Amino acid sequence: MIKTAVIGASGYIGNHLWRKYRETFPDCIGTGFSQVKQGLTPFDLRNPDSDSLKLEETGHQAVLIASAKPNVGWCESHPKESYELNVLGTLKLVKQLARRSIHVLFFSSDYVFNGETGSYSDKAQTNPITEYGKQKAEVEREIANITDNYTILRLSKIYGTTWKDGTLIDALAADLLKGQKQKVATDQFFSPTHVDDVVSMTLYIQEQGIRGLVNLCNSNSYSRHQIAMKLADALKVSPSLLESIPLHSIPGMEHRPLNTSLICSPSLQKLQPSLMSMDDAIKCTALNWSQEPVACFAEAR
Repeated sequence: MIKTAVIGASGYIGNHLWRKYRETFPDCIGTGFSQVKQGLTPFDLRNPDSDSLKLEETGHQAVLIASAKPNVGWCESHPKESYELNVLGTLKLVKQLARRSIHVLFFSSDYVFNGETGSYSDKAQTNPITEYGKQKAEVEREIANITDNYTILRLSKIYGTTWKDGTLIDALAADLLKGQKQKVATDQFFSPTHVDDVVSMTLYIQEQGIRGLVNLCNSNSYSRHQIAMKLADALKVSPSLLESIPLHSIPGMEHRPLNTSLICSPSLQKLQPSLMSMDDAIKCTALNWSQEPVACFAEAR
């Protein structure tokens, strides 16, 4: 394993990676800003100071930038503030790390695409239609102008299967079991990927020395409606709780991309058979919400 500092280790994905790195390197640096938890180093990405992290003195060879303002609606209504962090601050940090010859890993997003076709490869031309997507696409372009010691990891929808983790399937299960009706889009497609698989693929990329831009995802595409129907069946709740709607009928979603599904990069294709399937994730979530919640096998990997 390569000793890696995680910028944004207070976030969902960043925290999973930071905890994994710390299994091998107990002093591995993880940073936080708005949610500085125990063991994390305060760090403001808007005004990054990599000197304060003492990366070289502590033997860190790589830095993973997981920190961002990912709320798409907030970025639309606060373009200046989100740009300062998601683009300007991020690129400042990349420049600082490039001068230190440190490998930079950056989490990007499927929102760099307009969602008209789906099944985007890592060679597909970006064409974002949201402010958040435009910001991620700009960083993707500019990193290559700063350093060649980088890997851009483009993600789709990330979820977990820990009971009450509040991610995609768990949150939906909680609402369905309360008997709450759910509006689920039939035309919104993405490539849902388990957070443990994000961790394992990231570590593989580092071990193999892969550079450049890669789509890091489970290549299977699903709509919210498809996931919700499978989950309702597994939970044995009435499908009448699910209202099928087009995404753009939801207030605030009128300009969201519809199909941002990704094709996993060729360098990661050999790992696809080992990734968590949606059927297994739904089965696991249904078990979690039974009378005696159990630890799913994905969490033990």
